[in-house]
Amino acid sequence: MTPREAVEAAELAEAETAYRHRLAREMYQAGQRAGFDVGYRQARADMAARWAQIARPVTHGISFAELEERRWGPSGRAHFADPRPGDFPGRAAKPHAQREAQREMEAGA
Repeated sequence: MTPREAVEAAELAEAETAYRHRLAREMYQAGQRAGFDVGYRQARADMAARWAQIARPVTHGISFAELEERRWGPSGRAHFADPRPGDFPGRAAKPHAQREAQREMEAGA
């Protein structure tokens, strides 16, 4: 092998290596783009399905009247602040008979 043939062989090997590197880079970039496209398509489909799942009860679910009753109680908004069973009657209210009997038992013990 002459020095000229050795230089040509080295240049050929160098050109082949550069070609393979360029080809590998292009293949990687094409695969990455394809993966991104698939991933974004899947994400859009997932978000659309999730949104449909979230929005369906709002659009086809509970009626406005039911929501208002849940929000304000059975008497509606006008009577929202009215006392309800079990509310604290206040300090000036008369104690119930049961509470008086219980206090008498505690005092007698």
